[in-house]
Amino acid sequence: MIIRTLASSYGRVGAQGLFRESLLALCLISLAACGSSESVVPAVEDQPTMPAEGSNVGQIDEPTEGANTADSIETPTSDITTSRVLSPLPNPPLTAAPADDSEPIRALGPLSTVSEFFLVRNPTRILEDTYGTLTDADFDAGPLPAVISTPAHVDPTTNSAPYFDNLTDVEVFAGEELHVRFRPLDADGGIPGLFPAAIPAGARYDDNFDGTRSLIWRPLQPHIGIREFTITATDPVEPFYRTERTIRIKVKPPADPSDIINLPPVVNQIREHTLRVNDPVVVYIKVDDPNGTIPSLEILNQPAGATLVPHYAFPRISILRFVPRVTGAVSLNLLARDADDPTLTSSRVVTFEVLDEADFIRPGARLRELAAARDLLIGYASLLGFYERPDGAVYADIAAEEFNFVSTENSLKWDLLNPLPGQYQWAQADNLVQHAKARRQAVHGHTLIWHRQLPGWIKRSAFADRETHMREFIDRILTRYGKDVPVWDVVNEALEEDGTFRHSIWFEAMGANFIDTAFRQARLSAPEATLLYNDYDISFAGPKADGMVALMQSLKDAGTPVDGVGFQMHLDADFDRFAEVAETFQQVANLDLDIYISELDVSIRAGQNEAQQARVYEQVLSLCLNQPRCKAYQIWGFTDMYSWRREYNPLIFDRRYQPKPAYRALQRRLAEN
Repeated sequence: MIIRTLASSYGRVGAQGLFRESLLALCLISLAACGSSESVVPAVEDQPTMPAEGSNVGQIDEPTEGANTADSIETPTSDITTSRVLSPLPNPPLTAAPADDSEPIRALGPLSTVSEFFLVRNPTRILEDTYGTLTDADFDAGPLPAVISTPAHVDPTTNSAPYFDNLTDVEVFAGEELHVRFRPLDADGGIPGLFPAAIPAGARYDDNFDGTRSLIWRPLQPHIGIREFTITATDPVEPFYRTERTIRIKVKPPADPSDIINLPPVVNQIREHTLRVNDPVVVYIKVDDPNGTIPSLEILNQPAGATLVPHYAFPRISILRFVPRVTGAVSLNLLARDADDPTLTSSRVVTFEVLDEADFIRPGARLRELAAARDLLIGYASLLGFYERPDGAVYADIAAEEFNFVSTENSLKWDLLNPLPGQYQWAQADNLVQHAKARRQAVHGHTLIWHRQLPGWIKRSAFADRETHMREFIDRILTRYGKDVPVWDVVNEALEEDGTFRHSIWFEAMGANFIDTAFRQARLSAPEATLLYNDYDISFAGPKADGMVALMQSLKDAGTPVDGVGFQMHLDADFDRFAEVAETFQQVANLDLDIYISELDVSIRAGQNEAQQARVYEQVLSLCLNQPRCKAYQIWGFTDMYSWRREYNPLIFDRRYQPKPAYRALQRRLAEN
């Protein structure tokens, strides 16, 4: 049990929450993209690829907010209301329905690799959530109180919480270097540990090797305003006994703006890609200036016949499009030039490998042909905005040749689709649906209701409004895409590792009934669609698999219109619990539910190899083929180039689009009698 309080100098927060925050801090320090979605900015290469959800067997997942305890969260064996009818959605709606100003418009010009359909883009609008913007009044109100986390077994009368010496809010002029020293103390002796939350861009967090650390930062013109910096001290004996302090930093404009140092502009990092000769290539090149101006971009060796156009919405982005006519290396010499001082520049060289068409030919039948002969859907998760990547053409062709099923990895996530009330961004999902139609692929909609990748306005919504928000969102998405998307992950990851309900924003507002409500609304909005519950770590034996089976039984007993279960299987190459997977599949089949292997990848970790990886892919396919209720076998991507676990090379094509042993194993197994 963790108690949370606030006081003038200390308070308490949940240990689970602080563990989560410490992981987040470490992710931010290491520049990892921990759970964040892809930007709506086009696919410039310094935009992090969003990790897909799910965990690997034997790895620790990041705890989520309000992680449950045995005495606070109900198990899935109860608490689903039986046989109920949803009331009509409110009229007028709780939030404005999508209007004409949200409708995509034709994307004109040399912007993409697409040739099969007319690409659309979102209208140019400012969709910025300004909630929580700090004002001078906030700063003048004085320092925020400390927050202390006290585990249940700690007695504060015998072990004092750590605290900070002389820590307060600070002011600085833009262009000046700020030094804030963090000195944690402990009345019981010892030196507390320290970790920060997000560090401002361009700042340093230095160890002074005396038990203190310093934030060193020179804010510039874009930083003028008020921001917060949070740091946590941990008790020398009890690491989850912690004190968190948040200071506010007010950055003011100097009397003479010329006093601010002018730093050179930069060109965004662009990965090396493998291209196919005679394919259209698009490169979204972003230039930035730490001082906030917009640099110019020069390509010193622009390819013959290339076009270079400004992005329609983002002035820092230029779009280069060309068609390589010969094989070999193509190097681009990129130069960013400062807007105020033309002599201030920076450069970057980007090299692409161009292969012949013959290098991408694969012997044997395509996976989709072999799977179709077995009445099996074989699929992949599509990279968001693949048509804005240099290798988008070869990516699209291989995906279409090999797969008859495609998941919307990120284009239907709530935070991207509906970032503000009444404001929608349909273009990415519209383009994927049109691409799937052109390539004769069925679409798997992922995901309607999840506890992550939610816009801030939903996370801040009143408990009493959340059911209506949820139902309106489901109805609007399915009304638009229901005829084109036959399969949907209606609810995603509603269970904790111990098989109990996850204490999500949906659960805290509606209890377990949010799952039933979501499925009932989905059935009303798309009567013909296949509706799935999707989760990770439920395919092999354990409390989470038990909880999933109990939840499915509870939903079936309640008459909930659930049609199947999506199994996320983010595995390692040494995975061998196939008998357990077969048993779990059978338990689901016994409930008259279909089975979709919805998110499969197989990481190659230290000491593992591609042969082991191929065996896991093949064995999981065999489990699906041997189970009559298994309808789909979906890989979470297909090329290591864009995997959310890229460092472990977990997919069936390598980064150069060459088939790996895993691909050939699937090809061979599908061809067997």
